[in-house]
Amino acid sequence: MITTEAVLASRILIVDDLNSNLRLLDRTLRGEGYSNITSTMEPQEVCSSHAEHRYDIILLDLLMPSMDGFAVMEALRAIEPDGGPLPVLVITAEPKHKLLALKAGARDFVSKPLDFAEVLMRVRNMLEVRLLHLETRRLYEQLLAVQEGQRLLAKSLLDTQHAAEQELIGHQRALARVVRGPERHPDLVSYSAAMQQVVSLALRVAQVDSTVLITGQSGTGKERIARLVHENSTRANGPFIAVNCGAITETLLESELFGHARGAFTGATQDRPGLFEAANGGTLLLDEVGEVSTGMQVKLLRVLQEREVRRVGENRKRNVDVRIIAATNRDLQAGVAAGTFRQDLFYRLNVVALRLPTLRERRDDVLALAQVLLADANRRMKRQVTQISSAAIDRLLRYAWPGNVRELENAMERAVALARGTTVEVEDLPEEVRDPVAAPTLVAGLVRPLEDIEKDYILASLRTNGGNQTLTASQLQIGTATLYRRLKSYGLIEDRTSALKGDDA
Repeated sequence: MITTEAVLASRILIVDDLNSNLRLLDRTLRGEGYSNITSTMEPQEVCSSHAEHRYDIILLDLLMPSMDGFAVMEALRAIEPDGGPLPVLVITAEPKHKLLALKAGARDFVSKPLDFAEVLMRVRNMLEVRLLHLETRRLYEQLLAVQEGQRLLAKSLLDTQHAAEQELIGHQRALARVVRGPERHPDLVSYSAAMQQVVSLALRVAQVDSTVLITGQSGTGKERIARLVHENSTRANGPFIAVNCGAITETLLESELFGHARGAFTGATQDRPGLFEAANGGTLLLDEVGEVSTGMQVKLLRVLQEREVRRVGENRKRNVDVRIIAATNRDLQAGVAAGTFRQDLFYRLNVVALRLPTLRERRDDVLALAQVLLADANRRMKRQVTQISSAAIDRLLRYAWPGNVRELENAMERAVALARGTTVEVEDLPEEVRDPVAAPTLVAGLVRPLEDIEKDYILASLRTNGGNQTLTASQLQIGTATLYRRLKSYGLIEDRTSALKGDDA
């Protein structure tokens, strides 16, 4: 929560070549309650002063004889660490300079002759946005520190827990197959028709030993579906091994998949079986198979056809009994047409195709997935955040989820980390989820007033533009006065005109 006290305590620098303007702006700001104000008529000193004091906002006149405002902003850019808009509010009388100033890095501008009510409004808006950005960054860094500590702790316990966890998982899977039968999978959320169709086809293909190609965007759960196929197949008691083909170079991938003999290359100090041999009797998932080079594609094709591997540096062939499941977020047919993916390998992999829908195509699953992922995050972080507020549910259902299930998982983990009580509130969600700038989604049983949708969209657009009202009004194709009246009607802008007149008197 950004308080008025924090805003009024902000560090302000005024830069103008006219002493009368400096005094007038200083008097106006102090009359509003700002006290930490510095003024200068020497633009050459701005950078050194900002480097020392780190001003929250710089009111900068553009036209000055010794050094114009554009040169000042260019110098400031060199010392700003994040590369974003500068904390600069430009003062100019030239309309053509306004857009140029924004392109040069200024966050906003005011026009001469000055309307001091507008000056105060824009100063406050800029300061609130800046303080909110700093607070968000502080919380994010705090969250990263917590996550790093948890990661190190989990790593120290992993070796001792791994064997016990694997044994427990085996017992749970065997018990689940006995209790629920082959057709129910409560650990896989599939209320939507699109996902039910995928699960149904996956269960059918699991009963035979055909090669499966799983396609879909990143984060849609391709590995989870591959595990579902394996766990419901006759190979369920065998190993399930997944390898990300896109994360390993061609040379290392060949050794990883096929193994190598001692002395095959520098560092090969002993014989080592590959993943095809390790997965013998089970399933091997070739994830991101679309990233494999054409040379490696030939070797994969031979293994799939002959069902035998030859370790790097060895002439002996070894038979392997492995079910292959491939997964990719690429369009392999387009790769075949472009000559980057072999047609014969594509046909060999594409015996049964499973296309995973994006999360926005399975809206009926979003809330149930959120609850499952929330419970999982609670378990990992040892917290008791058990509910999601109705307002937070509304945001979850309206957001497009371009990162799919993985993005939802990250959002739930963040919510558990930041929640103050046992309920996830809107402020616990990521900023892009809290304020989605997108077409509203109509959810069954929930029709929102048009006025509320307009308000949410205007405020989300304003936040996206860093509080820049002029840019926001231009994008919304309304006048700045119209936007000002809207914000005032929402109670976000205080009418200070009468108070200013009283001060001038």
